[in-house]
Amino acid sequence: MFDEVLGSAQSLSGTQGMTAHLGIDYRRPTPLHVPLLLEGWLDRREGRKIYARATLHAEGELTAEAGGLFIAFDRERFTALLDSRNKDR
Repeated sequence: MFDEVLGSAQSLSGTQGMTAHLGIDYRRPTPLHVPLLLEGWLDRREGRKIYARATLHAEGELTAEAGGLFIAFDRERFTALLDSRNKDR
């Protein structure tokens, strides 16, 4: 769940990024069969590095926090690289 939320948050930077690191800190057990609230946001950007944060709450209690580092990439260059690799097969 955190990878999806952090990925969506980092896309707010206006650039696509690939996950380089994702860390989760568990604060308390997350109960089963209750509604969960996941919130994610863009933390900051430093050049190609995009940082995002997220929290998970259950019944009003913080149960986990996560942080992700994403590396921005040029979509056209990435597509060209994939195409050239597929031609070699």
